[in-house]
Amino acid sequence: MRVGEHFCPGVLHAVQAKDGLLIRIRVPGGLIKANQLRTIADLSSGFADGTIEITARANLQLRGIRTEDLSQIVDSISSAGLLPSQQHDRVRNIVTSPIAGLDPGELIDPRSLIRQLDRRLQSDTAFVNLHPKFSFAIHGGPRRFSRDHDDISLESVDLNSASHFHLSIGGVSSGFVVKRSDAVDCTLAAAKMCIRLAKESSLPVRGKAVVTIPGAMKRIIDALSHLLTPSPLSPSSCLVNEALIGIYPTTQNDRVSIIPSVSLGRLTAEQAIYLAASANEWEGDLRLAPWRGVVLGSIPKSAVDNIVGWLHSMGLSCDGRDGFRGIAACAGNNECEASLADVRGDAASLAQRLFGHSVPSGWTVNLSGCEKQCARRHGATAELVAGPLGYTLNIEGRRVASDCSREFALDVVAALHENLLSEAAAR
Repeated sequence: MRVGEHFCPGVLHAVQAKDGLLIRIRVPGGLIKANQLRTIADLSSGFADGTIEITARANLQLRGIRTEDLSQIVDSISSAGLLPSQQHDRVRNIVTSPIAGLDPGELIDPRSLIRQLDRRLQSDTAFVNLHPKFSFAIHGGPRRFSRDHDDISLESVDLNSASHFHLSIGGVSSGFVVKRSDAVDCTLAAAKMCIRLAKESSLPVRGKAVVTIPGAMKRIIDALSHLLTPSPLSPSSCLVNEALIGIYPTTQNDRVSIIPSVSLGRLTAEQAIYLAASANEWEGDLRLAPWRGVVLGSIPKSAVDNIVGWLHSMGLSCDGRDGFRGIAACAGNNECEASLADVRGDAASLAQRLFGHSVPSGWTVNLSGCEKQCARRHGATAELVAGPLGYTLNIEGRRVASDCSREFALDVVAALHENLLSEAAAR
């Protein structure tokens, strides 16, 4: 299945990049075990470029792989339980909150539903050819961290003092809810209807494409009517665009979540090994996050200072002032043939300018090496898109400069950051 100009990567679908082979590893819900992260770290240091990339849907990537090492990497990933179905290698995007089950304000802990959904997806060949970007989401509230509209989304609501999920397709509300006990059945049935409707109209199997078909939502609701109940309520969760960074309470009074800043979504093998070891030592809970970060959850308060100190010494700040918060960049010209700029280097230069400062609410910056904008995040405060003659610079969705130098673009973004902080302080 082609996505854009290239095959979408998986473990069994390695893609050739400028720096070697690239693979993507499915981690449903971002729920990763410590031993699994340790395995990936060892593979990265032994057979890849020494880093682990976290994707915007909380999966993992390894790059810089040599062809002769690929089979050993695949065997190790499979042994770690990260390739449970070869047929469903790229049916991977199951999204939930990275603090699911840890958040004191959560209405429903969706983790068991995430695991059940994943098992049933893999047991059904009807889903083998889902679009690699097709995403399922189950949100327990009160916050939703998805970067874009998911193809099928369930968001928790409290209806008549009972737990239900509000169903949306491609970001469009159905106006109906489903009981928790029927949530997985509903999700899978909705996915099959999306496949059917997309095939009938020769459209990509994506929720946002399906809902444009006249009468499609009614057909989906009719097919699922035995599972759905009309609802006057809107979903209770609110979209959070910015990353959580710092120390957060959990459902256990004596334990907290430690959430560091992961620069440009890239962990070094050494950092990943330390996180895995800390989760094991303190019986913690590891998660990958859709802001391309990581959560070290359920850590005893007595261990926090020591862990935070070690993380800081390894380049993982927990105070949100490392300058990288809110900044995203694609691979850049060191790793991608299509890129026209060293966007990661420019992102690091911008972060250096912002180092030590707080971050304005909602602050996001996206740097792309070409017009394909592979790492694009919708609604970024500032967008820098490289072209043959320089950067195109967009601020709040409005073009302010074309073919400008990196120095000019970074100056404008740094000045914008300062102005937003000043405006916030004046209010």
